[in-house]
Amino acid sequence: MLNFSRVFPLVIVVVACSLTACHRDSDSAAVTRNGVTFPADADIASALQANFAQDPNSAKARELVQLLGGEKGQLDYKVRKVIYRQGAFETLYDVSLRMGQGGADSLQKLYATMIPKEEAAKLPEQTLAAYEKWLADSAAALEKTQPQQAVALRATIDNLGKCYRDAKANDSVALMDSLGALISPARDGWYADKLQSPQVQLRCLPL
Repeated sequence: MLNFSRVFPLVIVVVACSLTACHRDSDSAAVTRNGVTFPADADIASALQANFAQDPNSAKARELVQLLGGEKGQLDYKVRKVIYRQGAFETLYDVSLRMGQGGADSLQKLYATMIPKEEAAKLPEQTLAAYEKWLADSAAALEKTQPQQAVALRATIDNLGKCYRDAKANDSVALMDSLGALISPARDGWYADKLQSPQVQLRCLPL
Protein backbone atom coordinates (compact mmCIF):
# COMPACT_ATOMS: atom_id res chain seq x y z
CA MET A 1 0.00 0.00 0.00
CA LEU A 2 1.26 3.46 -0.88
CA ASN A 3 2.07 5.73 2.03
CA PHE A 4 0.90 9.03 0.58
CA SER A 5 2.92 11.08 3.05
CA ARG A 6 6.08 9.55 1.58
CA VAL A 7 5.09 10.38 -1.97
CA PHE A 8 5.39 14.15 -1.65
CA PRO A 9 7.92 14.84 1.13
CA LEU A 10 9.23 17.99 -0.60
CA VAL A 11 6.07 19.77 -1.64
CA ILE A 12 5.59 21.98 1.43
CA VAL A 13 9.13 23.28 1.13
CA VAL A 14 8.70 24.04 -2.54
CA VAL A 15 5.47 25.97 -1.93
CA ALA A 16 7.53 28.32 0.23
CA CYS A 17 9.59 28.77 -2.97
CA SER A 18 13.08 27.53 -3.28
CA LEU A 19 16.01 26.69 -5.45
CA THR A 20 19.40 28.15 -5.90
CA ALA A 21 19.71 28.24 -9.66
CA CYS A 22 20.98 31.01 -11.88
CA HIS A 23 18.56 33.62 -13.17
CA ARG A 24 18.25 34.99 -16.69
CA ASP A 25 19.15 38.49 -17.71
CA SER A 26 16.66 41.15 -16.67
CA ASP A 27 13.84 42.27 -18.94
CA SER A 28 13.43 45.50 -16.96
CA ALA A 29 16.18 47.88 -15.88
CA ALA A 30 16.07 50.06 -12.79
CA VAL A 31 13.71 53.00 -13.16
CA THR A 32 12.91 56.08 -11.07
CA ARG A 33 9.32 57.11 -10.37
CA ASN A 34 8.34 60.06 -8.18
CA GLY A 35 11.82 60.17 -6.71
CA VAL A 36 11.92 56.44 -5.93
CA THR A 37 14.45 54.25 -7.74
CA PHE A 38 13.07 50.77 -8.24
CA PRO A 39 15.40 47.74 -8.43
CA ALA A 40 15.94 46.13 -11.81
CA ASP A 41 14.51 42.67 -12.42
CA ALA A 42 18.02 41.21 -12.36
CA ASP A 43 18.63 42.75 -8.93
CA ILE A 44 15.39 41.27 -7.63
CA ALA A 45 16.27 37.85 -9.02
CA SER A 46 19.73 38.00 -7.44
CA ALA A 47 18.23 38.89 -4.07
CA LEU A 48 15.75 36.01 -4.30
CA GLN A 49 18.50 33.63 -5.31
CA ALA A 50 20.67 34.67 -2.37
CA ASN A 51 17.77 34.25 0.04
CA PHE A 52 17.08 30.71 -1.11
CA ALA A 53 20.75 29.78 -1.15
CA GLN A 54 21.17 30.83 2.47
CA ASP A 55 17.89 29.46 3.82
CA PRO A 56 18.52 26.07 5.47
CA ASN A 57 14.82 25.29 5.17
CA SER A 58 15.15 25.32 1.38
CA ALA A 59 17.59 22.39 1.16
CA LYS A 60 14.92 19.85 0.22
CA ALA A 61 13.44 22.22 -2.32
CA ARG A 62 16.83 22.70 -3.96
CA GLU A 63 17.13 18.93 -4.22
CA LEU A 64 13.75 18.73 -5.92
CA VAL A 65 14.62 21.39 -8.47
CA GLN A 66 17.90 19.68 -9.30
CA LEU A 67 16.00 16.42 -9.63
CA LEU A 68 13.55 17.95 -12.09
CA GLY A 69 15.94 20.20 -13.98
CA GLY A 70 19.13 18.17 -13.87
CA GLU A 71 22.58 19.44 -12.94
CA LYS A 72 22.39 22.18 -15.58
CA GLY A 73 18.82 23.19 -14.77
CA GLN A 74 18.27 26.75 -13.59
CA LEU A 75 15.47 28.95 -12.34
CA ASP A 76 14.13 31.90 -14.30
CA TYR A 77 12.29 34.66 -12.46
CA LYS A 78 9.66 36.80 -14.16
CA VAL A 79 8.81 39.92 -12.17
CA ARG A 80 5.17 40.86 -12.61
CA LYS A 81 4.70 43.77 -10.22
CA VAL A 82 6.82 45.92 -7.91
CA ILE A 83 5.23 48.26 -5.35
CA TYR A 84 7.13 50.68 -3.13
CA ARG A 85 6.16 50.38 0.54
CA GLN A 86 7.94 52.49 3.16
CA GLY A 87 11.51 51.97 2.05
CA ALA A 88 11.12 48.46 0.60
CA PHE A 89 9.60 46.94 -2.52
CA GLU A 90 6.80 44.41 -2.47
CA THR A 91 7.31 42.12 -5.45
CA LEU A 92 5.04 39.66 -7.23
CA TYR A 93 6.81 37.19 -9.49
CA ASP A 94 6.64 33.84 -11.31
CA VAL A 95 9.23 31.06 -11.32
CA SER A 96 9.99 28.69 -14.19
CA LEU A 97 12.59 25.97 -14.61
CA ARG A 98 15.03 26.05 -17.52
CA MET A 99 15.52 22.35 -18.18
CA GLY A 100 19.01 20.90 -18.15
CA GLN A 101 17.80 17.44 -19.15
CA GLY A 102 14.94 15.76 -20.97
CA GLY A 103 11.60 15.78 -19.20
CA ALA A 104 11.20 12.00 -19.39
CA ASP A 105 14.41 11.66 -17.37
CA SER A 106 12.99 14.13 -14.84
CA LEU A 107 9.81 12.10 -14.43
CA GLN A 108 11.70 8.84 -14.03
CA LYS A 109 13.96 10.29 -11.33
CA LEU A 110 11.04 11.91 -9.50
CA TYR A 111 8.82 8.83 -9.58
CA ALA A 112 11.70 6.72 -8.29
CA THR A 113 11.62 8.82 -5.10
CA MET A 114 7.85 8.32 -4.76
CA ILE A 115 8.04 4.52 -4.63
CA PRO A 116 9.30 2.75 -1.49
CA LYS A 117 12.67 1.10 -2.16
CA GLU A 118 11.40 -2.35 -1.23
CA GLU A 119 8.56 -1.99 -3.75
CA ALA A 120 10.81 -0.61 -6.47
CA ALA A 121 13.13 -3.60 -6.06
CA LYS A 122 10.24 -5.90 -7.01
CA LEU A 123 9.61 -4.18 -10.34
CA PRO A 124 10.71 -6.10 -13.46
CA GLU A 125 12.62 -3.04 -14.69
CA GLN A 126 13.51 0.41 -13.43
CA THR A 127 11.89 2.48 -16.19
CA LEU A 128 9.47 5.39 -16.41
CA ALA A 129 6.74 3.09 -17.73
CA ALA A 130 7.22 0.68 -14.82
CA TYR A 131 7.10 3.50 -12.28
CA GLU A 132 3.97 5.00 -13.83
CA LYS A 133 2.23 1.63 -13.75
CA TRP A 134 3.11 1.13 -10.10
CA LEU A 135 1.79 4.57 -9.17
CA ALA A 136 -1.39 4.01 -11.19
CA ASP A 137 -1.93 0.67 -9.45
CA SER A 138 -1.34 2.35 -6.09
CA ALA A 139 -3.94 5.00 -6.89
CA ALA A 140 -6.42 2.26 -7.75
CA ALA A 141 -5.68 0.50 -4.46
CA LEU A 142 -6.26 3.73 -2.54
CA GLU A 143 -9.73 4.24 -4.00
CA LYS A 144 -11.44 1.96 -1.48
CA THR A 145 -9.80 3.25 1.68
CA GLN A 146 -8.51 6.74 0.85
CA PRO A 147 -10.38 8.02 -2.22
CA GLN A 148 -9.22 11.62 -1.84
CA GLN A 149 -5.58 10.55 -1.88
CA ALA A 150 -6.27 8.40 -4.93
CA VAL A 151 -7.69 11.40 -6.77
CA ALA A 152 -4.75 13.58 -5.72
CA LEU A 153 -2.20 11.00 -6.84
CA ARG A 154 -3.86 10.57 -10.23
CA ALA A 155 -4.10 14.33 -10.72
CA THR A 156 -0.43 14.74 -9.83
CA ILE A 157 0.76 12.06 -12.24
CA ASP A 158 -1.43 13.46 -15.02
CA ASN A 159 -0.25 17.04 -14.47
CA LEU A 160 3.43 16.15 -14.21
CA GLY A 161 3.20 14.07 -17.37
CA LYS A 162 1.73 16.99 -19.31
CA CYS A 163 4.40 19.33 -17.97
CA TYR A 164 7.53 17.25 -18.43
CA ARG A 165 7.05 14.27 -20.73
CA ASP A 166 7.81 16.14 -23.97
CA ALA A 167 10.11 18.78 -22.47
CA LYS A 168 13.63 18.95 -23.88
CA ALA A 169 16.84 20.37 -22.49
CA ASN A 170 16.70 24.19 -22.48
CA ASP A 171 12.88 24.22 -22.55
CA SER A 172 11.15 26.33 -19.92
CA VAL A 173 8.66 24.69 -17.55
CA ALA A 174 6.47 26.89 -15.33
CA LEU A 175 6.75 25.94 -11.65
CA MET A 176 4.82 28.54 -9.66
CA ASP A 177 2.97 31.79 -10.32
CA SER A 178 2.30 34.85 -8.18
CA LEU A 179 4.89 34.37 -5.46
CA GLY A 180 5.59 37.26 -3.12
CA ALA A 181 8.73 38.80 -1.67
CA LEU A 182 9.81 41.98 0.05
CA ILE A 183 12.96 43.45 -1.51
CA SER A 184 14.88 45.84 0.75
CA PRO A 185 18.01 47.92 0.07
CA ALA A 186 21.12 46.63 1.84
CA ARG A 187 24.66 47.95 2.07
CA ASP A 188 25.87 45.28 -0.34
CA GLY A 189 22.91 45.34 -2.71
CA TRP A 190 19.37 44.06 -2.22
CA TYR A 191 17.91 41.70 0.36
CA ALA A 192 14.84 39.48 -0.14
CA ASP A 193 12.33 38.27 2.43
CA LYS A 194 9.65 35.81 1.41
CA LEU A 195 6.05 36.96 1.72
CA GLN A 196 2.99 34.78 1.85
CA SER A 197 0.85 35.37 -1.20
CA PRO A 198 -2.79 34.24 -1.41
CA GLN A 199 -2.43 34.27 -5.18
CA VAL A 200 0.25 31.54 -5.35
CA GLN A 201 -0.45 28.86 -7.94
CA LEU A 202 1.40 25.58 -8.43
CA ARG A 203 1.94 24.81 -12.10
CA CYS A 204 4.34 21.92 -12.68
CA LEU A 205 5.07 20.60 -9.21
CA PRO A 206 3.51 17.72 -7.25
CA LEU A 207 0.07 18.73 -5.99
